[in-house]
Amino acid sequence: MPVIDAARFQAEARRINPNMGRIKKSSLDPIFKLLGDHPRTTLAPQLHDQIQELIHFLPFETHQKYAAALQVLEQGGLKICGRPVSPTMHFARFDEGTYAYVGKTHDGQDKLVNLSPGSLHHVFDFKWKSSTGNMQSLATVWTREHVRFRTPQRNPPFNDVNPPDMEFYWGETTGATAGFGRDDHSTKPPVLICRYPWVTGACIAEQWYQYSLDGQTWKNIPEAAYLLHKGVRQSKGVWVFYFRKCNWAPHNPVGFNFEAEYPLGAPISHPPKAGQSFMRNNGSEAQIADFGRLVSRR
Repeated sequence: MPVIDAARFQAEARRINPNMGRIKKSSLDPIFKLLGDHPRTTLAPQLHDQIQELIHFLPFETHQKYAAALQVLEQGGLKICGRPVSPTMHFARFDEGTYAYVGKTHDGQDKLVNLSPGSLHHVFDFKWKSSTGNMQSLATVWTREHVRFRTPQRNPPFNDVNPPDMEFYWGETTGATAGFGRDDHSTKPPVLICRYPWVTGACIAEQWYQYSLDGQTWKNIPEAAYLLHKGVRQSKGVWVFYFRKCNWAPHNPVGFNFEAEYPLGAPISHPPKAGQSFMRNNGSEAQIADFGRLVSRR
């Protein structure tokens, strides 16, 4: 396990700034206090995490000014960088794609079927800032999303055309300086994935956006938690498929709610052939109003 030379860290910091602590407190003081002045210190996991969080929130100017001193901590296994903070969610656009699948005719023969509108796509921009106040401190930080379903996606009101996954990770990317990631919440054509006769119900997934300092160990970005709802209900006397994305309280207290619904119409004439994969094609920017109804966007 890496060790920290706390005495050397303090000495290097005071070499850079001989007047440290004489006039006003240093932003490094909380780290000094946690480390003590032992020549060599092996950090327990909890202490390691506490110090790492303090490093994340050092001003970017401190990272630069005391680079030589902080390098001592880096040699002991700590990362000198910021982390994503102040997450927000923004609906960016809607689009759809023609959907092709292999169905069965009434006499059991294969039939290529195109559904249009096909796949529905709700595209969001997830945005964040840097804990250091400067986005360049996120140059080595990884991001991704983690989604976990509370119930199987094939439970009513859906059928076996939906994937069996109960949990997945997506969008693993290194370098978070852009301050946003685009998240496309898509669905196969609702008429294809919903059980018929239509029944009321929903599949709810828990979504966390995460960060990593090494691409291996991941942590949730505080307050970056959302719930994803896909379901079937009656709306104004019509059966509809609906999609909703909202903040997940109490993990995320910042109010956000997006919701749209699409009429289901008649069931498809040719049920999908078992065991096939479905792919989106011919995506084009479009308005939700062309296919359904925007219920909420706030």
